[in-house]
Amino acid sequence: MVSTKHEGPIQIIRDNPEVVAQLLKTAFGIEVSDAATIRSTSESCTQLAPAAYVADNVVEICEGGSTEPTIGVIAETQLAKDPRKHGSWPLYLASLHAKLTCPCYLLVICPSRSVAEWAREKIQIGHPGFDLAPYVIGPGVDPPVTTPDQAAQMPEMTILAALANIIPTDKESLEITHAALATISNEDEEKGDLYTDLVVGVLSIAARKILEGYVKAGAAGYKFKSEPFRRAHAEGKAEGKTEGEAESVLKVLDARGLSVSDEMREQILACTDQKRLDQWLVRATTAEHADHLFD
Repeated sequence: MVSTKHEGPIQIIRDNPEVVAQLLKTAFGIEVSDAATIRSTSESCTQLAPAAYVADNVVEICEGGSTEPTIGVIAETQLAKDPRKHGSWPLYLASLHAKLTCPCYLLVICPSRSVAEWAREKIQIGHPGFDLAPYVIGPGVDPPVTTPDQAAQMPEMTILAALANIIPTDKESLEITHAALATISNEDEEKGDLYTDLVVGVLSIAARKILEGYVKAGAAGYKFKSEPFRRAHAEGKAEGKTEGEAESVLKVLDARGLSVSDEMREQILACTDQKRLDQWLVRATTAEHADHLFD
């Protein structure tokens, strides 16, 4: 099951592939021409190997008026540690390079600090000088924007940074997130609605209240022309309730000493079906094995 937390950052990149160029420059010092043509392309470009290997997103950057890519970027969202990625990530990158024959980069978005630290570790291929150190967007990276004005100039990148947990959720920093959401909403209300939902979904209740206050007050001169936040806030409260019950399921399993895989943990936390969560919570009290939850 693909969760909103996984798909949200990738959807932003699909909608706004220029975000990748902004991240390469601000986070890693890789310059991309302002006049470059930037486009999302089929993830199947990585399928020189078996079809099971499909990246989350691929972006091509064409500089200097070229119609052919001069930079290629694999973008992945990673919510949990997965040793299998040490096999697939180098394959993605090598396959993309074989197709484009230009510099290619791997960008991994990790909201969790422990996962981000794991993802930054070099992947040792074995051949001398052929180790892969992914570029990771997550805790441990400095915020790419530090003022509301900067957020208004690069709003999509700001939202992606918020989802990646590199923009703090204190009162001052949430003013930055608010400026980005207001800018997007005023240009495209439907997209603003979607991105507000994504942000609200990862905030604590306290942080949501701070953001709601900025929306109502129009902090820093950035005001929503429409009011997508009210619905998003209500949905966020409902989502928060299901998140709490999902965590309760995991706590019961942990307390009973039942082993829960990273994949199963992510599936439980991603569930928003209240009835299903209720069933899992009951089963968690008697199940002999954690995977019996899904029987």
